Amino acid sequence: MNEWKNIKPKKQTVNEIVKQMRSTAFNARKLAEATDIVEEMIKDDSCKRFLGLSGAMVPAGMRMCVVEMIRRRWIDIIVSTGANITHDIAQSYGEEYIQCDPNEVKDLELRKKGYDRIYDVASRIETMTTMEKYIQKILNNIPDGEYSTFDLLYEIGKRIDDSDSIIKCASINKVKIIVPALIDSILGIQIWMNSQSRYLKIDVTKDLDYVINLNFDLKKEGKKTGAFILGGGVPKNFILQSVLVPDKPHNYVVQVTVDTPQYGGLSGATLEEALSWGKIDEESKICTLYCDATIALPLIVSTLIERFE
Repeated sequence: MNEWKNIKPKKQTVNEIVKQMRSTAFNARKLAEATDIVEEMIKDDSCKRFLGLSGAMVPAGMRMCVVEMIRRRWIDIIVSTGANITHDIAQSYGEEYIQCDPNEVKDLELRKKGYDRIYDVASRIETMTTMEKYIQKILNNIPDGEYSTFDLLYEIGKRIDDSDSIIKCASINKVKIIVPALIDSILGIQIWMNSQSRYLKIDVTKDLDYVINLNFDLKKEGKKTGAFILGGGVPKNFILQSVLVPDKPHNYVVQVTVDTPQYGGLSGATLEEALSWGKIDEESKICTLYCDATIALPLIVSTLIERFE
């Protein structure tokens, strides 16, 4: 047994580990396949790249992964839930999220102590108050008008000082952020409140106009589209349905999900099912990775940073 004491473990980079996963099985192998497809999608200069961002990935600590993708120009369009953008603004003004044990905390006690919980992270109730205070100042400086969600978020992003903000980085790098269900968020409520005393409206048909016309143009030019989808819900559906009218299937799609297809929900729907709808075709490069996105995203982003550098 003593002979094992002399064996030193080999130090490996994240990229080396992920490459070795190609030779394994189950979702370890799928993670390696997903990374390779995202890498190919990024390298394809003829490809317009979408990132689907569901749930509350920002409070879960994934903010800088998204920011890195924006700064490195790996994505062109983000389709997100309103929650991620709301929390991104809150963090831009100093609010933080602390870890907690969901099996031990008592939510009524948390409420009395002034905290809200998102599974195993909590934030001060004042977090949303802070966001509301600053977003109202920003909205008051935006001209009256009827905006798409990406135009309104561009205007908000320009007025945020935090260089690590997703919407700030997106505004600098001309990455459009589309939030089809923006009203279904605290930010949406704040926009509604602001609109009660002035003409500030969101027209979500402008988001759809942009994406459908973009796909028509890309089809005419013989260019490609690809999507890296974290979770499901509205962002996933918006990205996939946008190719139906122009009849231009996505060329690359990677989805990371923990939902299963047996219940008929879109979040768990397989990409093979998308083939039946014409959202992809037989030549599309696809991969479904069954994994928590908070595990998969840092591994994939870290691996790709190594490969490109």
